[in-house]
Amino acid sequence: MKQEILLSRLLDKYEGSKHLSQPGTSRRRVMLRIEKNEFPEYVYEDAQIRDDWNNIVRDLEERSIVSTQWVAGRPVLSCVALSLDHLAECYELTGRKHPKELADTVARMVTTRLSLVATNWILAWRDDVACQAQKTLRVPPYCKKDLSLLDKLLKAFGMYDSLHGEPMTMRAFSSKCYQNTKTFEKEVRDQFLKIASIYNAELKEACEQSEMGERERLAYLGIYVRPELYELSGHCTIQTINGNICIDAASPYGLALPSSGIDAIRSFDLTGVKRIVFVENKTNYDEFILSELKPQEIAVYHGGYLSPQKRKFFQKIAEAIHDQIDVVFWADIDLGGFRMFEQLQAIFPSLLPSMNCLGVKSEPAEKSSLPKLAIVPISQNGFVCQ
Repeated sequence: MKQEILLSRLLDKYEGSKHLSQPGTSRRRVMLRIEKNEFPEYVYEDAQIRDDWNNIVRDLEERSIVSTQWVAGRPVLSCVALSLDHLAECYELTGRKHPKELADTVARMVTTRLSLVATNWILAWRDDVACQAQKTLRVPPYCKKDLSLLDKLLKAFGMYDSLHGEPMTMRAFSSKCYQNTKTFEKEVRDQFLKIASIYNAELKEACEQSEMGERERLAYLGIYVRPELYELSGHCTIQTINGNICIDAASPYGLALPSSGIDAIRSFDLTGVKRIVFVENKTNYDEFILSELKPQEIAVYHGGYLSPQKRKFFQKIAEAIHDQIDVVFWADIDLGGFRMFEQLQAIFPSLLPSMNCLGVKSEPAEKSSLPKLAIVPISQNGFVCQ
C-alpha cells in the first residue's frame, strides 16, 4: 500500500509535466521534494515512520524504479525521483493506466458505443470527449480510477437515444439500462444530468433562467421520477380511448391529469370555448380559476419549461383549437417568461402574451378600476410593456 502511495504521487507529477504532454522537451526530473512537503507521508521526525519509508524507497531504488538524494550525514530523504525508463513497471505496480493508453481506451469506448446515436447533445459530448482524449490525453475525472461509471453512462446515453423523445419513469429507465431499478438514481443520474446541462442547449438555457432541481431537469429530458400532473379548469371535454372526461364537472377547481395518461387522449372538445389562458405561476392559477375564470374560458396551469410529455399534452389542445378561440399566456415579466412564451408560441402560433395583475377582470380596461399590465409583441422577438 505504501509503495503504491509513493509511486502514485510520482505518477501524478509525471502526468502534470511536459514529459507527458511534450515528450523530449524537458530535462527536469520528476521528483518529490521533502522540504517542499511534496511527500507529506514522509514524517522524518518520527523514526518509525521515516525508517519504514526509507526501506520502501531503497527497495524501489534497487530495482531502478526511483533514484534518491539524502540529507548529508543523516538517514533522511531529501528527494525521490522517478526513473522514466521504468514507467511501464511503475504503472503496473500501481494498477494505473498510462494516460495515452487510457485516453485511447476512452476515445474508443465513446466513439464505438455511441456510433449510432442521433441525439445532438449526446453526439456533442461524445465528440468533445474523444477529441480531448486524442489531442491532449485528457479524460473525464471519473475515468481516471476506473471505467465503470463511463460504461454505465454510455448505456444510459444509448438507451436515452433509443427512446426518440418518448417519456419514461426513472426506475423503468434504470431497469432497462442495468436490470436494476435504482442503479441510475444512485450511481449515474448526477453525472448524466451534469453532462446534459452542459451539452443540451435548451436545458442549459432553461437552467440559467430559473432554478431547476434534479427532478425538473430529468422531466425536461423526458425521464420522470413519477408522472407529472397537468392541471386545467373550465368548459371542455377530453375524449380518451376509454371514454370522455368532462372538466366542467369539477368546476371551479378543475382536474389534474397524470402525464402517463396523455397518450390515451384522442382529442379535446372545445365547443363554446372562446379563450384559453395559460398561467405560468401556480398561485396565480389557483386564484384565477376561483375568482376570474368565465364560463367560456379554459385555464391551464403552465408551470415552468415544457417537458416532452407536457408539450405533447399542449399539442393535443392545439389540434382542437379553431379560429374563434383566443390563446393567452400569463407569466412573469422577465427573460424566463419571454422564453416560455416562445416555446408555447411554437405550439400555438396565435398566442398572445398577456400578463395581468391578480384581481383584473376580463372586461375592457376602462371598465375596471384595477391596474392592468400587458406585454404586446411588436416584432417577432420584441415586446413592449403597456
